[in-house]
Amino acid sequence: MLEPGAEVLRLPVVGQEYMPGLEGPQRPEIREKLKQYGKAISGNREEALQRLRDFSNDEAEWLSLFQPKLKRKRGEHTSRMTLSRKRIEDTFGAAEQTATYKSKKGADRTQRTLVDKDRAANTSWAKAVFSAFGMAADFSCAPSLPKRRQTQMPVQHDEVSRGGDLAPAEPQQFGSLHEMESFAVRMRRVERNVLSVRDDIYNIEGNINNVTAHLMDLKSLVRNEHCPTLSTPAPSVDHPSPHHNQAPMPVHAAQLEVQVSSLMPSSGQSVSSALRSMPRNPIHSHKLGIALLDGERFEYDKTQVPEPPMIHLSRDIDRLCKEWESSNLLCVGGRGIPVKYWGEFYKRGKGVKNTAWDALRVEWGNWKFIAEERQHYPDTTSFWRAFSDRNGKRFSYQQILNCIADQRISAATQDANDACTFFDGNLDHPLAQGAFRYTKGGKSYVSSKDDAVAKKWRELLATRPDISSRVLAAQSSSQ
Repeated sequence: MLEPGAEVLRLPVVGQEYMPGLEGPQRPEIREKLKQYGKAISGNREEALQRLRDFSNDEAEWLSLFQPKLKRKRGEHTSRMTLSRKRIEDTFGAAEQTATYKSKKGADRTQRTLVDKDRAANTSWAKAVFSAFGMAADFSCAPSLPKRRQTQMPVQHDEVSRGGDLAPAEPQQFGSLHEMESFAVRMRRVERNVLSVRDDIYNIEGNINNVTAHLMDLKSLVRNEHCPTLSTPAPSVDHPSPHHNQAPMPVHAAQLEVQVSSLMPSSGQSVSSALRSMPRNPIHSHKLGIALLDGERFEYDKTQVPEPPMIHLSRDIDRLCKEWESSNLLCVGGRGIPVKYWGEFYKRGKGVKNTAWDALRVEWGNWKFIAEERQHYPDTTSFWRAFSDRNGKRFSYQQILNCIADQRISAATQDANDACTFFDGNLDHPLAQGAFRYTKGGKSYVSSKDDAVAKKWRELLATRPDISSRVLAAQSSSQ
């Protein structure tokens, strides 16, 4: 029951009735309602309330809530008008406000309400188009059309050979247009697959060429260094050999084969390791690049670095873990570069391929997560046992990444809690020696995020024996 004298306004938004037992609406509440409905909020309480009553009684005006917002033009004012503006309106009348949509080209497109005549014209035009192309009026079974669509049928050779005029195309001849367009879509898919296969072939050819070049260099090196010592002595002029016109003795060939085979790398050695000792031409200073590979200083020519291999190791996790540590997918200066060191050649700071790392960075980072996680397990079987479901089915590439991310988040949370527990909730403890502090904008702050705290905590355990010993003692006493 409403209290006597209470006033209820019917508004287009649900839940606008005033609850019984409350005082009448105050001016701020009325102004808030008027602001929601786009009405003027000036005046005292009675004027604002009367404006809200008028809007409540005029349901036709409620449609203004669903119209596009009026676009202001140059010269329009929402507050008090200037004297010149008043004189212009007194002379020529007020400008009519139209609802327009914002255009990217700077032109105003005025919204116009369609009348029955416009709807009938549009309907007849659509039906004419559908019938001309042999489509159903509801467009139910027609496939989606490509952006580039041929609108004319090809000329038939038998019609041209007749010598007569070509008859206008009948509507039923366009019935096969969809089949042609569907065939074109399939051909484009085949073309994309062919391009992908061609790229794979180019990568294989590039690897073969690299191996061939390395073998040729090794062959020339062996010939230059050891062939003079294996050459057959020239026959004496005074005592010519009776076999000087014959082929070399088989024993010489056997000796050559034995000595050359001893120079080749054994089955346990890689070809790239044998090529590291080959003499190289000096590299100019502006072309010289330096990379640290397993703690070894590797010099290379920046201009000879190939494009990144177009390969997706995410399709084969086992191969990814092998190629991460030892790989010949990328060869620089006759040396196979493991996948984990690709960033040493393609990052922007290296000045080799400025845009290559942008396309490779995210995928390489995901490879890094999986390869480092694989190193935590003794063998491949235990790794897949951890990343398989109850039925023994291996997780997909994305599922493995999600599991690793969840594990890292939980590990960071646990390490951060351990750090806070050790320092009694004060990460700025004197024993920490400011390890959890960082500087930003010239000011010093204490780390609060779990991943940052966990990283600093692991560094403390690795570099501070006094802290690590106390942690081990606390763990042993709690067990």
